[in-house]
Amino acid sequence: MNKKGITIIELLVSISLVSIVLLLLLRVMFSLNNINNASNYASSDEISRTTIIKNIENDFLNFKLKDLEINKLANKTEINLFYENNTEEKIIIKEKELTYKDTYSLETNKAYYDLEPVIIKQALDEDYYLIMIKIKVLMEDEKDAEKDDIVLTYVGLKNNNEDNTN
Repeated sequence: MNKKGITIIELLVSISLVSIVLLLLLRVMFSLNNINNASNYASSDEISRTTIIKNIENDFLNFKLKDLEINKLANKTEINLFYENNTEEKIIIKEKELTYKDTYSLETNKAYYDLEPVIIKQALDEDYYLIMIKIKVLMEDEKDAEKDDIVLTYVGLKNNNEDNTN
């Protein structure tokens, strides 16, 4: 035993142990960075989805949505919205963007819009009807990420009851 210093073997063992600990820390830091980036993209897309839903549903309420029509084209889907004041708006769905008055792009690399929205038209009773549009946001890593979907709903009053006085 040499009491004046350290041996080469002790030095090599120390360097090896420090290297292993540093590699483990680096691996943890990279995975935390990836999680942080994914959550930043998701929150940015969430803000866009909220804005889209708010803008479209405000128009549903203000102009009273009465019907819609879907046109499926090669690389996009168009949803024509018909309002009671005889105006018409259009939702255009492409793989990475959705357009309704403004264009909203998905920032998450692995996310894309489903070009086949789900449309539900249903009579609720003799006075009211429901129109629901569900635009799925698909993720490559996740099989079913419904929390990211854009769901637009409108409950309207049927035309045969226009004498409503409040």
